[in-house]
Amino acid sequence: MAKDATYRARHLNALNLFSQHEAFLGGRPGGKRLIFKEGNFSGMKFAALNLRETILSGSNFSEAQFIDTNFGLADLFCVNAFGGDFTRSNFDRADLRGANLMRAQLVKAVLTKADLRAGQIVQWTGGEKTVIEQKAQLSDARLDNARASEINLTGADMARASMAGADFSGAEMYSVNLTGANLSNAVLAGAKLKDAVLNGADVKGCDFANCDLRGAVLRNVDLTHANIGQANLVGAIYRSGKVALPPKIAEMINAHAAWITSGGAGGQRAIFDGMILQGLDLSASDLSGASFKEADLSHAVLSEAWLTLCDFSGARMEGIIFDLANLGGANLLKADLSNAKLRGAKLLPIDIRSADGQKTGRTWPTSLQGAVLRGADIRGADFRGVNLSGADLAGANLSAVDLREANTADAKMETAILIGARLQH
Repeated sequence: MAKDATYRARHLNALNLFSQHEAFLGGRPGGKRLIFKEGNFSGMKFAALNLRETILSGSNFSEAQFIDTNFGLADLFCVNAFGGDFTRSNFDRADLRGANLMRAQLVKAVLTKADLRAGQIVQWTGGEKTVIEQKAQLSDARLDNARASEINLTGADMARASMAGADFSGAEMYSVNLTGANLSNAVLAGAKLKDAVLNGADVKGCDFANCDLRGAVLRNVDLTHANIGQANLVGAIYRSGKVALPPKIAEMINAHAAWITSGGAGGQRAIFDGMILQGLDLSASDLSGASFKEADLSHAVLSEAWLTLCDFSGARMEGIIFDLANLGGANLLKADLSNAKLRGAKLLPIDIRSADGQKTGRTWPTSLQGAVLRGADIRGADFRGVNLSGADLAGANLSAVDLREANTADAKMETAILIGARLQH
């Protein structure tokens, strides 16, 4: 009962403040602009309010419901709106820097020209000033069909956010994290996504026309059904193939991406054991931890792919392209890599960590034990610590390869090209 009474008192007080503000906006007697920093509106339910130009910085809106509410030009700096419901609400040109909107409902909301950059919080301890930068958090938020043209989301975390059908045209989204986000049928025409991360994002039907995607990372992203006309992809990591992957393979990769982003809690690890994957373009994919045992990957393209701790043991990979790929800790035991290309690839050992993520001081080396690399082009690759015992490198080009601490016992390297290679001794 006491809890209910407290809630009613908070609710009535808030309603009074909101009424005074609406009177202020309408120029009516008794009106007063709402300035309520660090206010507590958590769990409250309201609808159709006019809170335009309010100052509510640092306030708590967690699990609150403010449907169809006008927050245009409001100061909402560093508010906590975790799990709040703001369906169809208007945040036009609102200051939402550093706001926590994780799991918030913003379906059909208006966020045109809203500011969701990082917010800087100043703390004083013992007379010493500390500035803390707080990123805007929108992970797992729902922004389906939102109108957010020219919004500023620089550096925001939007992992797994749903933005289906939303309009983010002209948005500033530098270095934004869109890992696993749903961008199906969204409009990002002219958006600035330089250095953004879109790993595993669903971009079917997405409009990236004239987008700045320089340096963006789009691993496990299928762009074949997206519009990338005139987009700037210089330095971006993405699958450049214009042919869609076979449906079953695409489904497995999507499930694997979800498995990675959820830390194994969702999705499903990809098991390609024994499958025919000849000639497929899997470039820029993140398939870390996947299994390809005895698979046929002849002439497949995996340039710039992330393949740490993958199992390729016994796989057939003649002519495969691993240029600039990361194969750290991978198992390529007795794999056939004849005439393969591994230019600039990294095969460094992977740190073994404890259950709590701490380094143990031990490493898991990449294994090419007994592998066939005849005629392979490995120029500039990093093979430090690789197990090459018994490998066949006849005629392989190892120019400028770093082989320090590699195990080359019984490896056939007599006819290999080793110009500029860094050897053991």
